[in-house]
Amino acid sequence: MSYLPMPHDALCKLFLMDVEIAKEFLQTHLPSSLQEQFDFNTLALAPGAFVEDNLSQHYCDLVYSIRVAKDQGSAYILLEHESAVGKLTPFKLWRYQSAIMKQHLNQGDTLLPVVLPLIFYRGTAPYRGPLSLLECFRHKAIAQEIFALTKSIQLIALSAIPDDVLMTHKRCAVMELAQKYIYNWDLQQLVPKVFELFERYPLALEKIRGVLYYLVKEGRGMDKQEFVQFVINHAPHYQEDIMSIAQSWIEEGIEKGHQKGLQEGQQKGLQEATLEIARNMLVRGAALDFIKQVTKLSDDKILALM
Repeated sequence: MSYLPMPHDALCKLFLMDVEIAKEFLQTHLPSSLQEQFDFNTLALAPGAFVEDNLSQHYCDLVYSIRVAKDQGSAYILLEHESAVGKLTPFKLWRYQSAIMKQHLNQGDTLLPVVLPLIFYRGTAPYRGPLSLLECFRHKAIAQEIFALTKSIQLIALSAIPDDVLMTHKRCAVMELAQKYIYNWDLQQLVPKVFELFERYPLALEKIRGVLYYLVKEGRGMDKQEFVQFVINHAPHYQEDIMSIAQSWIEEGIEKGHQKGLQEGQQKGLQEATLEIARNMLVRGAALDFIKQVTKLSDDKILALM
């Protein structure tokens, strides 16, 4: 898997590295028979990286440690976030499980811990890949005779969860809804649902900003300026947050333009790009103070555009 997180992975980790939100996620999706085996008050993040004998490093998406309710021994939950169907995903997870077990033994235990694998799938097409290790073998009959391989990995497929159910998933709901429809819904359709969930299940500011950044980076139907104005019109009490994000876009654009200008001598093009952003915001009725704060242009330059 990629070592640099894509926006989908980054949003998932922004939410699920928060242990309290991860607890809500797991208690939403795990069957009650499994939940009864664990003490969720002990849920904690565990290291998700391991090094093989050849010193190559691999990363699981998310690993949690948890205590088994009956005997207080440790167990682990391995959550792999997938955007596409993998041909050998159960084998990949089996390797991760084995590495987690080995790390556990290195800490002094003499028996192997349970490592529960989960696949969190955000793809729009039905998941048709293998879910049991047996399906990864060429000679399944022989493999089955040697190993017990029929148990399937639990699949959490966003496309298979009805929207009315998904909307009840507490603080995880907005992350799940955004990933489910980021490529299928226009932002004018998706953003109101997102803000409905912001109101229903309050989130920390960093997660709100993370969702907004994800929407404009991956969504369709609006450019950045249209998105900023739409959010301000639809949810004015989030104006400060969207202005902060808009400022970061301008800074990113300035930095990219600066680097390009140093290489190609195009500083003038950078200034024109900033003026064009301000001009588009004026056309869409943005307030002068807001344009000034976002673009860092002087009053004279903004008035000249008018």
